[in-house]
Amino acid sequence: MLLLRDFEELTIAEIAERPDEQQGAIKSRLHRARELVREYMRGSDVAVSSSSMK
Repeated sequence: MLLLRDFEELTIAEIAERPDEQQGAIKSRLHRARELVREYMRGSDVAVSSSSMK
């Protein structure tokens, strides 16, 4: 999901067109994935601003 949204720049609606995907679930998974990336980067001493992860 994170790759589709942030790197492929697909919209939530475009991702939801995939079989078995709903917009609410996609938003939830994206939020969780971004939180995991933030936590990983904090543990790696990499500077992360909240605006860069939106």
